[in-house]
Amino acid sequence: RADSVLLGTPMYHGSYAAPLKNALDYCGFDEFENTTVGLLCVAGGSFPTTTLDHLRSVARAVNAWVVPHQVAIPRAREVFDGDTLHDEDVAERVDTLGRRMVEYANIEPDPRTVEAQQNVGADD
Repeated sequence: RADSVLLGTPMYHGSYAAPLKNALDYCGFDEFENTTVGLLCVAGGSFPTTTLDHLRSVARAVNAWVVPHQVAIPRAREVFDGDTLHDEDVAERVDTLGRRMVEYANIEPDPRTVEAQQNVGADD
């Protein structure tokens, strides 16, 4: 059991990648129950707001506790040089996300998400 999980994805047509969707669909509610989750999304062009919103809703629906800070990286080709992140502002946002995930991992999430309470069978 992890104290926190980072869900990272590229943006595809305004949503997250199919392999991540398959992985999340494979998981039950117990895998994410009260787990701190951080979100990060990269895009080749525009700002991936819809992707992060969609992923946040899905994570909350499986009883995850999503930290308020998230990272969106539009025009990813411009901020990376191979595997190296060279944009200091983006690097600071990523570092902040990591720090928040560690800080929030020990906070008891309360109250339960509205989405989780509406899922029939969520507690089965």
